[in-house]
Amino acid sequence: MARWSEVRGYTLVLSHPRGPDRYARVALVTKRTLFGEALNVREARAEDTSRSGREPEALGLGRMLSWRWLGQGEAEELLSARLRTLETLGYRPLSGRADELGHRGAWDWLRDLVDRQLARSREEPPTRDDARDAGATSPPPAQRGAETLRASIESLGLEPNALLEGVATILEIPEAQLRDPSPATAAAVEPEIIAMLLPVWLEHEDPSLRHVGARWLAIPATPYELDREQLASWAASDGRLAEAVAPRLRREGLAMLGPESLLRLAHTARNPDIRNLAQMWRDRLT
Repeated sequence: MARWSEVRGYTLVLSHPRGPDRYARVALVTKRTLFGEALNVREARAEDTSRSGREPEALGLGRMLSWRWLGQGEAEELLSARLRTLETLGYRPLSGRADELGHRGAWDWLRDLVDRQLARSREEPPTRDDARDAGATSPPPAQRGAETLRASIESLGLEPNALLEGVATILEIPEAQLRDPSPATAAAVEPEIIAMLLPVWLEHEDPSLRHVGARWLAIPATPYELDREQLASWAASDGRLAEAVAPRLRREGLAMLGPESLLRLAHTARNPDIRNLAQMWRDRLT
């Protein structure tokens, strides 16, 4: 059986101050078949904990990005798309495409991710479920953007301290203020960005990041800067977001969510504590 041979390939590296260098090798490959030339795109990954700046020998054969053989045009498009994706995530070429890129900071890829999700949240109209029921299965656009952002960050495996450093960099605030924000710090950050970052922090596996999210949510003005439907959607869920919102609902539920959302949550909240709090407010209102 004919083997795949590399036609053209690029090695890219993702570096950040508190972790190993991550390498990706993306290549256009080809082989001869009974039906003619077949092409595909192959990607391999490796890490270099020594951060030597040299391509690691451990970059293996990797995996094919397409489940089927491709024609020349399809393969070229797939190669270009994958390179753009890696560059958006912060990977930089060791050679080959370096002259096509301008100077970018170490955390510009994170800024790009946040900006892209903010743009999608602003452009995507609310669904009928969003407008009708905060407990519906379809979350508001802002929450969908936050979920996508969280999944993208988790896929990179960033250490919590590195993530906080990156967020502080793109927000242009000292990291100490990010970890322990004051009302003035929160007021300097756009509410849409806070709404995007809170789920990333509050639902993270690392307790130190959840603590940072809790500090931001505890600032008196924070819930009132966020969209009510998004807050209600958090409260209606059954995860850490609901647990984080619960303490303030006890004291400020009516002001934070309004009577209609509270009445819905009395029936739709998945978290029993939230449901009990909503029922308490319902009893006060009826």
